[in-house]
Amino acid sequence: MIHIDKNNTYYILSSVQVAANVVKNLEREDFELLRVFASGLERHETLTRHQLVGYSKLHEDIVDYRLKGLQEMNLINKNNRGFTILNAGLDTFALKILAEKNIISGIGKPIGVGKESDVYEAVTDRQEERAVKFFRIGRISFREVTKKRSFALKEHDNTHHWLLVNISAAKKEVDMLQRLKNTGISIPLPLYRAMHCIAMNRINGARLVSVKDLEQPSIVLQNILLSVGIAYKNRIIHSDLSEYNVLVGETSCDTWIIDWPQAVTTDHPNAQQLLKRDVFNIVRFFNRRFAVGKNLDDALRDVLNSSSRT
Repeated sequence: MIHIDKNNTYYILSSVQVAANVVKNLEREDFELLRVFASGLERHETLTRHQLVGYSKLHEDIVDYRLKGLQEMNLINKNNRGFTILNAGLDTFALKILAEKNIISGIGKPIGVGKESDVYEAVTDRQEERAVKFFRIGRISFREVTKKRSFALKEHDNTHHWLLVNISAAKKEVDMLQRLKNTGISIPLPLYRAMHCIAMNRINGARLVSVKDLEQPSIVLQNILLSVGIAYKNRIIHSDLSEYNVLVGETSCDTWIIDWPQAVTTDHPNAQQLLKRDVFNIVRFFNRRFAVGKNLDDALRDVLNSSSRT
């Protein structure tokens, strides 16, 4: 959605910003239709007007009126097969769930934008800080498709698939974080999952990739490797570990490993290769950025030894 501010400056709102702008103004009937779309995602790529009337139990005139409004707000799309929910529509429905469950009461600016997710700051009624992570897997592929296909065909071919993928990824990450919750690893604490997004405790840290100087880089690296070893002992391998998904706190020895949706268990056929790749990725970064001089094979042995000791 294109927004024009009071200075006539044009900029494009993210789907989360669209959702945050409209969620307070939607009526019960609007959310009932969004609920029908969201609950039917696994069974239906599109929903016809007749299906929406039947599932929502709303009068057909109300459905027609509400569908028109949801289309104008770019929450749903219409194609030649019926109606589909868009990213902003699912974002809106997820925010409504989080608000109704008293998980958050407001959402703010983005605090992390990655290849496969966007993280926004949020607060509760008690002004407690939260973070809300929206999965955006397929965003790059989605943009590539737009260069080659029409908007209507793009929506029909891709949106539904990627929404399902993102819901699955959110489920996977919550599952992995719950398994690691009491192991001693510093990780985000998941508070609630709503569709494709996860509300978590807010971590006040900087991504390792953005950190130019560390007081004790060798100790930071050892803490990370220890966490990898503990996860391995608990039969979990991150499988996407890099400087982009490690957070460093104000005291550099405070580290958190984030972004676990690609994690696998140790019975995965490529478990050893994935563990080795994780270790080598993070060690190479420390050797390059902070000149710690850590031997790659020694680091892998450290991880395996720590997993057997802890």
